Amino acid sequence: MKTKGFPINKRDSIAFISKLSLPDRDLLLEAFRELSEREDLYIVGGAVRDFLLGRPLYDLDIAVKRDPFTLATKLATKIKGTPVPLSEEFGIYRVAKGKYTIDFCLYRGDTIEDDLRERDFTINAMAIPLRGLFGESFEIFDPLGGIKDLKEGMIRAIEEKNLITDPLRILRGYRFLAQGYGRIEEKTEIYFQKHKEKLLQVAPERIQIELHHILTSNATLAFKKMVEDGVFEVLFPEFKACRGLPQPTYHHLDVFFHNLEAFYQAEEILKNPSLYLNISEIPTFFTDEDFIITVKLASLFHDLGKGYTFRPTDERITFYRHEKIGASLWMERAKKLRFKGEIIERVLDLIKNHMRPCHLLKEKETNKLTLRAKRKLIKDCPDLYALWVVALADSLASKGVDKEPDFEARLNEFFKELIAFKEDLERVEKKERLLTGKDLISLGFTPSPLFKIILEEVELKALEGQIKSREDALQYVIKNFQQEMTKTSNECP
Repeated sequence: MKTKGFPINKRDSIAFISKLSLPDRDLLLEAFRELSEREDLYIVGGAVRDFLLGRPLYDLDIAVKRDPFTLATKLATKIKGTPVPLSEEFGIYRVAKGKYTIDFCLYRGDTIEDDLRERDFTINAMAIPLRGLFGESFEIFDPLGGIKDLKEGMIRAIEEKNLITDPLRILRGYRFLAQGYGRIEEKTEIYFQKHKEKLLQVAPERIQIELHHILTSNATLAFKKMVEDGVFEVLFPEFKACRGLPQPTYHHLDVFFHNLEAFYQAEEILKNPSLYLNISEIPTFFTDEDFIITVKLASLFHDLGKGYTFRPTDERITFYRHEKIGASLWMERAKKLRFKGEIIERVLDLIKNHMRPCHLLKEKETNKLTLRAKRKLIKDCPDLYALWVVALADSLASKGVDKEPDFEARLNEFFKELIAFKEDLERVEKKERLLTGKDLISLGFTPSPLFKIILEEVELKALEGQIKSREDALQYVIKNFQQEMTKTSNECP
C-alpha cells in the first residue's frame, strides 16, 4: 500500500541502505539480495521506525512466514556471524556480529498484517518488504497508521490485549518516551495505569534491559510520567516508605521527591558537566553508559534509607545510618533486577559515602580536615567524579530556607582539591617508597599491622612536605614511634 506523510520511492531504498550501520554492509546486502527472492520476508519494527526518522540502523528484525532457522544459518555463514536461538518455541533466531544483531522471527499469525497487529505500538507496526531494497518499487506497509503517529509524535498502543499479552510493553512505552519518539497517547496511558501491576509477572532480566535504555536516554521525562502513572513504585516498591516524610529545613521536598529531584539534577549535570562542575576538561568516561547509569541510580537511591530510619523529636528530625540502610536496600533491589555486578558495587559505594564530602568540607572550613581523612575517603570511594556528581545533585535538589546559597560552589572547589590530592597520591605510589618494611625491621620493629600505619603516615607527611628524604623518614619514625618500637621488641619470642 502507498503510505501518507513520507514519500516512498527508489531513492528511499538507497537512503535505507545508507542508514545501515552494521559491519560488512556489502556482504550483508549481498546476502539480503539472495534472500529477497522470497516474498514473505519483511523488515519490521524499530528499523522501519528509525529509518523514517533519519536515525542510524544498528539492528534489524526480519519477519518470515517459515524457516527462520534456515535463513538465520544462511546469513550467519555469509557474513561470518554467530547464529543464536532466542526462542525456538516462537521461532526467533538471532545472527550476532559483534554488538550488532539481525533477528529472524516467524509471523505472529498467517500474514504480515496479522503479525503487525500483534505488536506493541503503531510506530513499531510497519514493514518494508526485503525485496523492495533491490526492486523497482520501495513500499512501507502501514496498516495501523504508524507513519501518522510517528510524524505527530504519538506513542499509541495497538490494542489493550497486546499489553496484557506481554506487560513489558508498558515499560517499553516509557522507554520510547525517554528516547524521544513522542508522547504517550491518552488511552494508552490509561492502559498502562490499569495494568501496571502485571509488570511483576515479567522476568527481571527483561525489566533491567528496558531500564537500561531509559537510564541512557532522557530518563527524567520517563520517570516523571512513571511516578504520575503509579508505575515507578511497582518497579521500586521500597520508595513507598519515603512518601510524605518531612526533612530538616535544609530541604524543601519530602524524602520521596527529594530522591527523584536528585535523580533529575544528576541527569542535568551529565548533560553539561562543564557548566555544573565548573571545569574545562571533562573525562571521556562521562559518556560511558556504565558511568551514566551508575551516577543516575546512585542519585535516585542515595536517601532511600531515610524512609526506614526516620525519627522525629521535638527538636529535630534524624535519619541515623540511613546511608547504610539505603545501600542495603539498593543491593537487594539491584540483584533482583540482575544489574551488572560492577554497577551494583559502584552504586553501593556511592550511596554509602554520599554524605562524606559534605562532612569533610565542613571540617576543611573549620581547619580540622586531615590528609588521613581525605585519603580514607579516596580509598573507600575511589570513583571521585561519580561521587562529585551525586553529591552535587543531592545539594541542587535541596532548596530549603536554611540552605547555604553558595554551597555548590564551595563543594565544587573541594572536589577539585580532592581530585588533585588523589593524583598526588597516585604519583607518590608510583615512586620508590622512602621506607619499606625492611627499613622498619632494621630499626628494631617486629613485623605487625603497625607497619602499614607507619608507612602510610610517612607517605602523608611526604605529601605535606614535612618529609623530603629517606633520612627524614627514618628520623620521623624513630621520634614518633619509639614507644611502639619498644613494645614490638619486647614481644619478640
